[in-house]
Amino acid sequence: ADALVTVSDIRTGRHDGYDRVVLELGGTGTPGWDVRYVDQAYGQGTGDPLEVAGEAVLQVTVTGAGYPFDTGVDEWAGPDPLPGNGTRTVTEVVWDATFEGTSVALIGTTGEAPFRVYALEDPTRVVVEVADLG
Repeated sequence: ADALVTVSDIRTGRHDGYDRVVLELGGTGTPGWDVRYVDQAYGQGTGDPLEVAGEAVLQVTVTGAGYPFDTGVDEWAGPDPLPGNGTRTVTEVVWDATFEGTSVALIGTTGEAPFRVYALEDPTRVVVEVADLG
């Protein structure tokens, strides 16, 4: 409830046994998140379908999000989509937007692989690690 953050950067990377997607946040407070596989990606506010490369889509919703004019932090501006950086399971990350207190990024994957999510501080980051399939 105390968070007012803006996604300032998104990065992908490869590690032994998994791919990592990092959403870096600027602003104040501790953000929340909801991460889950969805059947279809839709844009916030518009409801328009979004194209995400891959066999599955992992939707990352950051709560406690604010617009740049509220946080003083420039919002991430791309590239959109962001291709996986030498990744095995993550195909790309599509940035949806910030709308009514939430920011959404959509991670394309080669299938519904197990994942974990956690936060880091200094700077504030929401980290999604997607396990290798097979």
